[in-house]
Amino acid sequence: MPLVPEATLSARIALIGLPGAGKSVVAPLLAARLGFAHVDLDLGIERDEGVTIAELIRSRGEGAFRALETRALARALEEGAPQGLVVACGGGILEREENRERLGRAAHVIWLVVTPETAAGRMGSAGRDARPLLDGAGVVERLRSLDEARRAEYRRAAHATVDTERRSATEVADLAAATWRERAAWDSSAS
Repeated sequence: MPLVPEATLSARIALIGLPGAGKSVVAPLLAARLGFAHVDLDLGIERDEGVTIAELIRSRGEGAFRALETRALARALEEGAPQGLVVACGGGILEREENRERLGRAAHVIWLVVTPETAAGRMGSAGRDARPLLDGAGVVERLRSLDEARRAEYRRAAHATVDTERRSATEVADLAAATWRERAAWDSSAS
């Protein structure tokens, strides 16, 4: 597990995982349990750019999207919220080294683990259509490919993991809150 310097943990939680892991659904639930604010990076980018992520990637390319995502992550973690912040990250947030470093320094990173099969089922056809990176081969096969490519980075970046299989978003939020409370208690006892 990565070590987070005590001074920089400062009430920031980042949710990572495959598309369909539940990051966007769990973030507001987790934030409510902890009395934190929450932000969804993809929704923020869509609001700022005036187009959906799918339209942005199709018209400007994945590289342009990743640059916007990096800027949105930096802004969210730097501005934060006085009461604390939960950030729902995009599935590919760890593709850039600067994002991996920033998350490692500034947030308690929780990996929401999901199988490709479950992720595909959760997204439904509308969710899959909104994710151009899942275009091409069957969605489950594409998610398997993404899982294989990203799993090692998710594992390295995560301070905690929550298995989302056969769990409701409420249960996942409860487990994620427990990992934060455990970390916060450990940090205060180490001081």
